[in-house]
Amino acid sequence: MLIFAKDISERDHKHALEDRNPELKIYMNYQRKLFPYTIVRAGIDLAYKELDDILVYIDNDGQPPPDASRKDYPADVEQWYRARFPWASSFLKMEDMHFALVTLVKAMDSFRTQEIPNSYHLAILYDAVHNIVTVYNSLLQENSHQARDIHLSSGVPVNFDDFINNYWPHLDFMILSQADFPHAGHRKRNREIEEEIKSLMADGSEPLKALEQTAGKFDLEDATLALLRRDAVKTENLDLKSELQRQDTYEKLYREVPGDSKPEEVSVIDASYQRNFERAKKTGGTPA
Repeated sequence: MLIFAKDISERDHKHALEDRNPELKIYMNYQRKLFPYTIVRAGIDLAYKELDDILVYIDNDGQPPPDASRKDYPADVEQWYRARFPWASSFLKMEDMHFALVTLVKAMDSFRTQEIPNSYHLAILYDAVHNIVTVYNSLLQENSHQARDIHLSSGVPVNFDDFINNYWPHLDFMILSQADFPHAGHRKRNREIEEEIKSLMADGSEPLKALEQTAGKFDLEDATLALLRRDAVKTENLDLKSELQRQDTYEKLYREVPGDSKPEEVSVIDASYQRNFERAKKTGGTPA
């Protein structure tokens, strides 16, 4: 199973303070209507199917194979790839992306091991989830019957920005790039990293040297550095860090927030939901 900031197999979390705050309760009721595992899995499956179709098309000299289920093929494959996977295509060729998607599918099917995605995987998953959420939300408006076939939620549109805020551990692959969504908490970290890099460059460091000097302070992964440097992609960059499934993987989320001065005992996960609830209110995208 892929490990995220929160457990994608958990759907029924109850916030300790939601009964005292009607708006927060609405937000948490929305969270309980989502199927996080399905959102991720359906995104991966769609991405794999689309990319596999296109690679078969390329291998068949730009002609649809006789048994193809896909009806439309892009006139410009490279342009289609960049438009469909704007973040992943910046770092990965289609063949590398295909390899990574196979790896991610296997991880989602494994319930005896847990796999930790790096920045390459998080970029792929970001694009994949965005694509499936866009399809699903559109179907909810236009064809609710087909939306039920995908079943990403109990009939509510998925707030993509909020989903990323809650489940992505970081968006380090966006460092020095402009995001299309607020992703307030993640982007705050990114801005701090970017300011540090700019400060080092102002002191005379070369851009890549400044990036490497920043890595230790912000705990940037080796894969993140390789991605941001646009290094040639190696197989190990796309391998998932795997270990046996542990019962305590998400245990720390249910401990009290260290140093919290509030009279109520607030767990780490409740504090996270609270922050993202407040962020959703500020951006006008509070899920209902």
